[in-house]
Amino acid sequence: MKNLVISILSTLALTAASVAHAGAVGGLVTSGMHQERAYFYSRQLDQSIEKQMRSNYGLGIEALVGDKDEKIQGILRFMWMVDAPPKSPDMSEVVLAQSPDYEGMSPNHIGVLGLGVQWGLLGDPTEKQLVLTTLVGSGFITRDNTEYALAEIGIGGTYNLSSTVQATANMAVTARLRKHGALGPNMYLGMRYLFD
Repeated sequence: MKNLVISILSTLALTAASVAHAGAVGGLVTSGMHQERAYFYSRQLDQSIEKQMRSNYGLGIEALVGDKDEKIQGILRFMWMVDAPPKSPDMSEVVLAQSPDYEGMSPNHIGVLGLGVQWGLLGDPTEKQLVLTTLVGSGFITRDNTEYALAEIGIGGTYNLSSTVQATANMAVTARLRKHGALGPNMYLGMRYLFD
Protein backbone atom coordinates (compact mmCIF):
# COMPACT_ATOMS: atom_id res chain seq x y z
CA MET A 1 0.00 0.00 0.00
CA LYS A 2 2.83 2.35 0.91
CA ASN A 3 4.52 1.79 -2.47
CA LEU A 4 1.23 2.48 -4.29
CA VAL A 5 0.79 5.82 -2.48
CA ILE A 6 4.40 6.80 -3.20
CA SER A 7 3.96 5.88 -6.88
CA ILE A 8 0.77 7.95 -7.17
CA LEU A 9 2.34 10.97 -5.44
CA SER A 10 5.47 10.71 -7.60
CA THR A 11 3.37 10.59 -10.78
CA LEU A 12 1.32 13.61 -9.67
CA ALA A 13 4.48 15.55 -8.80
CA LEU A 14 6.08 14.79 -12.17
CA THR A 15 2.88 15.69 -14.03
CA ALA A 16 2.48 18.95 -12.12
CA ALA A 17 6.12 19.85 -12.68
CA SER A 18 5.89 19.24 -16.44
CA VAL A 19 2.80 21.44 -16.73
CA ALA A 20 4.37 24.23 -14.70
CA HIS A 21 7.42 24.45 -16.96
CA ALA A 22 5.67 25.14 -20.28
CA GLY A 23 3.92 28.35 -21.21
CA ALA A 24 4.46 32.07 -21.31
CA VAL A 25 4.35 35.18 -19.13
CA GLY A 26 3.94 38.72 -20.35
CA GLY A 27 2.43 42.15 -20.11
CA LEU A 28 -0.39 43.75 -22.03
CA VAL A 29 -2.26 47.02 -22.43
CA THR A 30 -5.92 47.49 -23.30
CA SER A 31 -8.25 50.23 -24.42
CA GLY A 32 -11.91 50.15 -25.33
CA MET A 33 -15.47 51.10 -24.52
CA HIS A 34 -18.16 49.74 -22.25
CA GLN A 35 -21.85 50.48 -21.85
CA GLU A 36 -23.16 52.02 -18.63
CA ARG A 37 -26.32 53.70 -17.38
CA ALA A 38 -26.77 57.26 -16.13
CA TYR A 39 -29.88 57.83 -14.00
CA PHE A 40 -31.92 61.01 -13.57
CA TYR A 41 -35.26 61.84 -12.03
CA SER A 42 -38.30 63.99 -12.71
CA ARG A 43 -39.88 66.33 -10.17
CA GLN A 44 -42.19 63.45 -9.21
CA LEU A 45 -39.09 61.26 -8.69
CA ASP A 46 -39.85 59.11 -11.73
CA GLN A 47 -36.64 57.46 -12.79
CA SER A 48 -35.20 57.79 -16.29
CA ILE A 49 -32.13 56.04 -17.70
CA GLU A 50 -29.68 57.12 -20.38
CA LYS A 51 -27.39 54.43 -21.80
CA GLN A 52 -23.87 55.74 -22.39
CA MET A 53 -20.74 54.34 -23.99
CA ARG A 54 -17.77 55.14 -21.76
CA SER A 55 -14.09 54.62 -22.40
CA ASN A 56 -11.87 52.28 -20.41
CA TYR A 57 -8.17 51.46 -20.46
CA GLY A 58 -5.74 49.41 -18.45
CA LEU A 59 -2.63 47.31 -18.19
CA GLY A 60 -1.91 43.90 -16.84
CA ILE A 61 -0.02 40.66 -16.78
CA GLU A 62 -0.94 37.33 -18.27
CA ALA A 63 0.30 33.77 -18.14
CA LEU A 64 -0.23 31.03 -20.71
CA VAL A 65 -0.15 27.34 -19.86
CA GLY A 66 0.90 24.87 -22.53
CA ASP A 67 3.80 24.19 -24.86
CA LYS A 68 4.68 27.09 -27.14
CA ASP A 69 4.15 24.91 -30.21
CA GLU A 70 0.60 23.92 -29.16
CA LYS A 71 -2.43 25.53 -30.82
CA ILE A 72 -4.55 25.45 -27.64
CA GLN A 73 -3.28 27.16 -24.48
CA GLY A 74 -4.82 28.24 -21.21
CA ILE A 75 -4.82 31.95 -20.26
CA LEU A 76 -4.70 33.58 -16.82
CA ARG A 77 -4.98 37.36 -17.02
CA PHE A 78 -4.90 40.00 -14.26
CA MET A 79 -5.66 43.59 -15.29
CA TRP A 80 -5.80 46.97 -13.60
CA MET A 81 -8.63 48.81 -15.40
CA VAL A 82 -9.77 52.42 -15.30
CA ASP A 83 -13.37 53.17 -16.31
CA ALA A 84 -14.23 56.74 -17.30
CA PRO A 85 -16.82 58.44 -15.08
CA PRO A 86 -20.40 58.98 -16.26
CA LYS A 87 -21.34 62.00 -18.33
CA SER A 88 -24.29 64.20 -17.42
CA PRO A 89 -27.36 62.77 -19.18
CA ASP A 90 -29.53 64.76 -21.57
CA MET A 91 -32.42 65.84 -19.35
CA SER A 92 -33.93 68.43 -21.71
CA GLU A 93 -37.17 66.46 -22.13
CA VAL A 94 -37.85 66.24 -18.39
CA VAL A 95 -39.30 69.17 -16.43
CA LEU A 96 -37.25 70.10 -13.35
CA ALA A 97 -34.99 67.08 -13.79
CA GLN A 98 -32.48 66.10 -11.13
CA SER A 99 -29.44 63.85 -11.35
CA PRO A 100 -26.40 62.98 -9.26
CA ASP A 101 -23.31 65.15 -9.72
CA TYR A 102 -21.87 63.04 -12.53
CA GLU A 103 -19.37 65.72 -13.56
CA GLY A 104 -17.78 65.60 -10.11
CA MET A 105 -17.20 61.84 -10.19
CA SER A 106 -13.71 60.43 -10.65
CA PRO A 107 -12.69 57.46 -12.80
CA ASN A 108 -13.35 54.01 -11.36
CA HIS A 109 -10.30 51.78 -10.71
CA ILE A 110 -10.96 48.04 -10.96
CA GLY A 111 -8.93 44.85 -10.57
CA VAL A 112 -10.03 42.28 -13.17
CA LEU A 113 -9.19 38.56 -13.25
CA GLY A 114 -9.88 36.43 -16.32
CA LEU A 115 -9.42 32.74 -17.12
CA GLY A 116 -9.75 31.31 -20.58
CA VAL A 117 -8.37 29.59 -23.64
CA GLN A 118 -6.40 30.78 -26.66
CA TRP A 119 -7.39 28.71 -29.71
CA GLY A 120 -5.00 28.63 -32.68
CA LEU A 121 -7.05 28.85 -35.88
CA LEU A 122 -4.60 29.30 -38.76
CA GLY A 123 -0.83 29.38 -38.99
CA ASP A 124 2.08 28.01 -37.02
CA PRO A 125 2.20 28.79 -33.26
CA THR A 126 6.00 28.93 -33.43
CA GLU A 127 5.89 31.68 -36.09
CA LYS A 128 2.61 33.57 -36.63
CA GLN A 129 -0.96 32.50 -36.23
CA LEU A 130 -4.56 33.68 -36.18
CA VAL A 131 -6.11 33.01 -32.76
CA LEU A 132 -9.48 33.06 -31.06
CA THR A 133 -9.58 33.90 -27.35
CA THR A 134 -12.39 33.09 -24.93
CA LEU A 135 -12.35 34.28 -21.32
CA VAL A 136 -14.60 34.46 -18.30
CA GLY A 137 -13.83 36.41 -15.18
CA SER A 138 -14.72 39.18 -12.81
CA GLY A 139 -14.02 42.78 -12.00
CA PHE A 140 -13.67 41.89 -8.34
CA ILE A 141 -11.51 44.64 -6.81
CA THR A 142 -13.40 47.95 -6.62
CA ARG A 143 -13.58 50.94 -4.30
CA ASP A 144 -17.37 51.39 -4.53
CA ASN A 145 -18.82 47.85 -4.54
CA THR A 146 -19.46 47.80 -8.31
CA GLU A 147 -18.07 44.30 -8.93
CA TYR A 148 -19.16 42.58 -12.13
CA ALA A 149 -18.87 39.27 -13.98
CA LEU A 150 -17.50 39.27 -17.51
CA ALA A 151 -17.29 37.05 -20.57
CA GLU A 152 -15.16 37.86 -23.60
CA ILE A 153 -14.55 36.53 -27.08
CA GLY A 154 -11.88 37.95 -29.36
CA ILE A 155 -9.99 37.45 -32.58
CA GLY A 156 -6.37 38.36 -33.10
CA GLY A 157 -2.90 37.14 -33.84
CA THR A 158 0.43 36.15 -32.40
CA TYR A 159 3.83 36.77 -33.99
CA ASN A 160 7.03 35.23 -32.68
CA LEU A 161 9.86 37.78 -32.82
CA SER A 162 12.29 35.08 -31.65
CA SER A 163 12.11 31.62 -30.13
CA THR A 164 11.27 33.17 -26.74
CA VAL A 165 9.53 36.51 -27.48
CA GLN A 166 6.01 36.80 -28.88
CA ALA A 167 3.92 39.86 -29.80
CA THR A 168 0.13 39.64 -29.56
CA ALA A 169 -2.83 41.73 -30.70
CA ASN A 170 -6.52 41.03 -30.13
CA MET A 171 -9.91 42.69 -30.72
CA ALA A 172 -12.60 41.42 -28.38
CA VAL A 173 -16.26 41.89 -27.50
CA THR A 174 -16.66 42.02 -23.74
CA ALA A 175 -19.93 41.40 -21.90
CA ARG A 176 -20.22 42.76 -18.37
CA LEU A 177 -22.98 41.64 -15.99
CA ARG A 178 -23.92 43.64 -12.91
CA LYS A 179 -27.68 44.02 -12.39
CA HIS A 180 -27.92 44.29 -16.20
CA GLY A 181 -25.90 43.12 -19.16
CA ALA A 182 -23.72 45.45 -21.22
CA LEU A 183 -21.48 44.95 -24.27
CA GLY A 184 -18.41 46.81 -25.45
CA PRO A 185 -15.34 46.45 -27.70
CA ASN A 186 -11.81 46.17 -26.31
CA MET A 187 -8.38 45.99 -27.95
CA TYR A 188 -5.35 44.27 -26.38
CA LEU A 189 -1.65 44.55 -27.29
CA GLY A 190 1.02 42.57 -25.50
CA MET A 191 4.44 40.94 -25.37
CA ARG A 192 5.12 37.48 -23.96
CA TYR A 193 8.20 35.56 -22.87
CA LEU A 194 7.85 31.93 -24.00
CA PHE A 195 9.43 29.03 -22.12
CA ASP A 196 9.32 25.23 -22.19
